[in-house]
Amino acid sequence: MKRSTIALAAALLLSRTAVMLAVSLEESHSATEKLDRISLGEMSPGEQITLTQSEINSFLQYDYAGLIPAGIRDLHVELESDTGIVSGRADFSQLGEAQDTATRLLLMMLRGEHGFVARVRYVSSGGQARADVDSFLLDDRELKGPILDWIVKNYVATDLEGFALGQPTSLGNNIDQIRLERGQAIVVASESRAQL
Repeated sequence: MKRSTIALAAALLLSRTAVMLAVSLEESHSATEKLDRISLGEMSPGEQITLTQSEINSFLQYDYAGLIPAGIRDLHVELESDTGIVSGRADFSQLGEAQDTATRLLLMMLRGEHGFVARVRYVSSGGQARADVDSFLLDDRELKGPILDWIVKNYVATDLEGFALGQPTSLGNNIDQIRLERGQAIVVASESRAQL
């Protein structure tokens, strides 16, 4: 009896893990179509578009893969209520050239590939959003203070195209809010279109 319970628990855990990691070209294309409608401002007033966690991870694996900087691989996103968890592998020596002595020293300390997990709190309403890095693990060690600030400034904030971490930022494209819920992100259009 005990053996069958353990086997069932293992099977459930493996099936849940397989579903979490499942990606497909079809889901990537679905995410791309939805993201195109959102970015082109084609949502109807009050319309909601849902992007599933699987669609987002498929998009990262297929349609967005060529835009991921060299040195970053195995990106995976997990969505919870008001929180996004981004994990992957980073080789900081491939992510850019050191401009100053302090940066060169940090890059020497971080040379080679490292696993990372970033936990980001995200809230939005009224056409504004704010994202704050709650924690950042590098090889299972939490980074804080100046080293975390340096990583965010040099490797995270540079790729956010107009989105500033830690302060309210306009969502644009007549978007009222983007809600993060368990396993999905819901983009909500404003009830009325702004005049162009």
